[in-house]
Amino acid sequence: MKITFLPKDFMINACRKINSNVESDFLVRAIRIKNTTPDTIVTNKIVFDIKIKGKIVKQMVYTSGCLKSLTKKLVERVARISSSPAQISQLILGTEKLWDNDNMSNETILKPGQETGILQEHFRILNQSPVDECVVSVHYLQAGKEKKAVSRIPIVKYENKNRYIFPLKGAWLAINNYDNIYIHRQCYGQEFAMDFIQITKDFKFCSKKKTANKDYPGYGKNIHAIADGKVAECFNGIPENPSGFGSRLDKHEWGKLREKYGFVAALTGNYIVLKHNGNEYSFYGHIIPGSLKVKKGQTIKQGQIIGRLGNSGNSDAPHLHFQLMNGPSILNARGLPCQFTNLKNICGEPVPFIEENNSMVHAG
Repeated sequence: MKITFLPKDFMINACRKINSNVESDFLVRAIRIKNTTPDTIVTNKIVFDIKIKGKIVKQMVYTSGCLKSLTKKLVERVARISSSPAQISQLILGTEKLWDNDNMSNETILKPGQETGILQEHFRILNQSPVDECVVSVHYLQAGKEKKAVSRIPIVKYENKNRYIFPLKGAWLAINNYDNIYIHRQCYGQEFAMDFIQITKDFKFCSKKKTANKDYPGYGKNIHAIADGKVAECFNGIPENPSGFGSRLDKHEWGKLREKYGFVAALTGNYIVLKHNGNEYSFYGHIIPGSLKVKKGQTIKQGQIIGRLGNSGNSDAPHLHFQLMNGPSILNARGLPCQFTNLKNICGEPVPFIEENNSMVHAG
């Protein structure tokens, strides 16, 4: 039996203090289980043991009844992903293919070479210390004997290689961060992505449904480089979405743009990717067309204005989509948490890492 994790090297723990304890928050994006034995086997249990310094602090068990339902749903979900453009699989898994679709089993019986697994298992655990290991055990019946295959993966708190500043100035509402597990975090490269919007003085996103792009509080605001670096990629040819919250380009028009400029540009609108020391890359999306102040290969200084906040691509209204990654592509680079040195909350207290969805923050 072979057990493969995704991500394969380690999982990132988004820790935060809760009174005197630590809340650990991590996502097992996918697990691939392949029958490498010469026999047909029956999986009857999958066990997750979450550990701190070798001691189990939480255990989750999928029994045979759960697995029967789980395997059927996995086959259906993988089929839907596979039937979509290849970029969808990359967006969700970071790779075009994890499972061998032709050899996936929709039941707990695995013939030689057949596969099953788990897609996106989220853990949030409160303890005195952060968790540091996830152990997965697959219990199965082979030739009448109970057997077990075990695989381990470390859980680490990622430390940034650089000191970053916030990409905008003034007060901003941070939404759809890792604390909201159903939005960006569903995607491999966007696990720690965030959207930044500004609200009106009466705490509204917009004054009316048909508010023009230019009348949104954050529209046209300068976007700043979060650290010294070099422009790895940029794009400046996607038109602005129509005015009005939720308005998008006509579906046919958007399809033509995707065909002409590619999936990434159509999805993110006009964008910039900066490469920083330590192979960390910052991404800025939905920029106003024609407002980019950089070009590919250009050296950039921290705080330099690189573009203006807009409403291009897959966007409901003017905002900045921001994320940190370990590579230049939002399709297969891994999402990384980003700490800021100049950010404060509404009480004026430092906020190195935005922990909660819908947080109001301020940068000078």
